[in-house]
Amino acid sequence: MAKKPQPVQWPSRISWPKSPLAVLASPTVARIKNAGRGISIALRPISLNLDELLFVICLTLLGFGVLMVQSADARISTARSGLLRHFFISMPVLHALIAVAFMIVLWRIDYRRLIGPTLWRSAATWVMLLALVCLALVLTRFGASINGAKRWLMVHIGSHTIGFEPSEIAKWALVVFVGVYAVHRQKHIRDFFRGFVPLIAVIGVTCLLILREDFGTTVLIVGVCAVLMLMAGCRWWHLAILVPPAMAVLYFAILKSPYRRERLLIFLHPHMDPRGAGYNPIQSLLSFASGGFWGRGLGNGIQKMGYLPEDSTDFIFSLIAEELGFFGCMVIVMLYASLTLAGWRIGSRCRNLFGQMTAFGCTATIALQAAMNIAVVTVTVPTKGIALPLISSGGTGWIMTAGAIGLLMSIDRANRMDEESSPGSPGGAPLPIAAIENRAVPNPPP
Repeated sequence: MAKKPQPVQWPSRISWPKSPLAVLASPTVARIKNAGRGISIALRPISLNLDELLFVICLTLLGFGVLMVQSADARISTARSGLLRHFFISMPVLHALIAVAFMIVLWRIDYRRLIGPTLWRSAATWVMLLALVCLALVLTRFGASINGAKRWLMVHIGSHTIGFEPSEIAKWALVVFVGVYAVHRQKHIRDFFRGFVPLIAVIGVTCLLILREDFGTTVLIVGVCAVLMLMAGCRWWHLAILVPPAMAVLYFAILKSPYRRERLLIFLHPHMDPRGAGYNPIQSLLSFASGGFWGRGLGNGIQKMGYLPEDSTDFIFSLIAEELGFFGCMVIVMLYASLTLAGWRIGSRCRNLFGQMTAFGCTATIALQAAMNIAVVTVTVPTKGIALPLISSGGTGWIMTAGAIGLLMSIDRANRMDEESSPGSPGGAPLPIAAIENRAVPNPPP
């Protein structure tokens, strides 16, 4: 008599970690054993720390970016040999590799080294000054105009030309600089002339240099820096004084720019000018409508064939909606939401002012920039040129955003080492951290 086949006994219950923000768990086959009557398979979760979770999220977003930029650049042409080789040996892949390398370097460096012994001996201060010089050079003959916007700086090295966007460097340098300034000038931060005015001067000059060609990035920087200054301990009425002049500057920036004014006026009724200012919003909405739930398939988009402008940069989320559908869009949104929650958790666990401000600034900048881009392509707000972090084409944006995530990972790594070495923990004695790095967040009276 033939023996009956042994059934596979799957576990009836799987225990997952209780804190979804602290770890990422995925089932994997951990043990297979013969239980006599059958085969039992035990599944164990794989746990990741927050810095490791951020690493996975960043790699995933960069992977989406490489795929979608290559898909956007695909056009109807004759078949050629070496297509797969061309895919892997391309500028998007090179930019992604540099971004990952930069992120890993910052991940392994203690972020507290950026503070420096004094404000003028801090690395963040000199990077901020370098960013301001680059922004000023954009206004000279060294600046390059692409698609009608003069935002790029071209450096000629022999027969090669390297172009980068100084506003991306200035945006992230300013986030770190505000945190360093708050640490070194903590005693004077509530004083109007000795603490508030020097800081607002640096922020104001940076924003004015960027505002000339990049309205969306300026609004993003102003919003993030305002919250960072309140975290640093600035008086709220100091910031309130600046609201009227800031609104006046934004008003004249829109009034003196015909294309910005036209975008704002046509926003509510894009079909009134379908071939002019309303063309981009209409084509973006058509991409969402034609994608459905599952999309047309990767590489099968129609709007990229000359209908959807800036399909690899500002409107790449519309291409995702058309080719990957609503499902692909939700995957991207969930990745950004996970990154935001992880960054918020890292900042809340940090025990020094600089780490908390840097974690909040990096997290808020990425989250708000992603929200602004998605709002633009879904015609929720007027059209403005702002990239989708780690996905829209742009080497400077990918590298600097990955570096910001590397700083977040460094903060979490330092937090974990401090917790392991704190008194009463198995790690033993605390790490020798300078007094300037252990300053608590000021809590001044209103």
